[in-house]
Amino acid sequence: MILKKPIFVRLRALSGSKRPTLLVLGGMLLLALLMLLAFIRPSGSQAKATWIWETKVIEQQPDELLNFVRRQGVNTIFLQIGSGVEQGSYRSFIRAASQAGIQVHALSGHPDWALREHRGEAEAFLKWVIDFNREGKPEERFAGVQLDVEPYLLDRWRNDQETVVEQWMEGIRIWTEEARYNDLAIGAAVPFWLDRIDHPSGALQLPLGDWMVDQFDYLAIMAYRDAAGRIYEISQRTLNEADRQKKQVWVGVELGESREGPGVSFHDLPLASLDREMERLEELGKRHGSFAGIAVHSYEAWHRKLNGP
Repeated sequence: MILKKPIFVRLRALSGSKRPTLLVLGGMLLLALLMLLAFIRPSGSQAKATWIWETKVIEQQPDELLNFVRRQGVNTIFLQIGSGVEQGSYRSFIRAASQAGIQVHALSGHPDWALREHRGEAEAFLKWVIDFNREGKPEERFAGVQLDVEPYLLDRWRNDQETVVEQWMEGIRIWTEEARYNDLAIGAAVPFWLDRIDHPSGALQLPLGDWMVDQFDYLAIMAYRDAAGRIYEISQRTLNEADRQKKQVWVGVELGESREGPGVSFHDLPLASLDREMERLEELGKRHGSFAGIAVHSYEAWHRKLNGP
């Protein structure tokens, strides 16, 4: 067997005129590697999302907002479309977020939107986003839209749930078709318990939660509990179905005060508990290809918890 000389021996044998070139190339490669490593998230750190409800913050404190979410590893913002905010403010914020590697999804919704007589309000919202994107530069467009339609908060849900579900599903078919026709990603914020509701068609044995996975590009599950194991347990059914359908799921956690009793929010728990449980939830979520990351509700509550009022 003929042993080859080590590479450093062969380099030493090169003429003196070639050594500087090799040193320059090596330095350039090392610099490129260091730059790449600087932009790679630490191993084990999953991207996060957050909801923003107080829309004026993008005009009043855009730099503070972006610095905060960037430090927390956020790559997706669900931004409520609020009155009194100029289109130019949305465009400049989306552009700045894009430069920071953060996507912005337009967010809106109301429980009434599930009803046939209010469906046009959701359609008007979608049209606004579609027109906004069409008129803007690529770096100034919303990456998607999220609907926060929660008809189970209506009195009518208790009295006539099946009719409300049927009308809600009709609207979702219309909204998702319109979004896809206009190349707009569409998602929804949904409660974790939708799989307990059967599809209203008696001929189709399909939980409503599975149907939602099929209809939307992604879901954000409001899996509000204060322990990673419990959050994962109530999200697992949706994650499994999204794995099967190759869809994306954000698993939501609550940091604000809750009126639903103890065990729902991290509001009163110390930061160490929040950090520990979120890290654990990331590890559990990574069992699923559909797991997009943790969605924190909300930016306002998150900011207060970390920085005070």
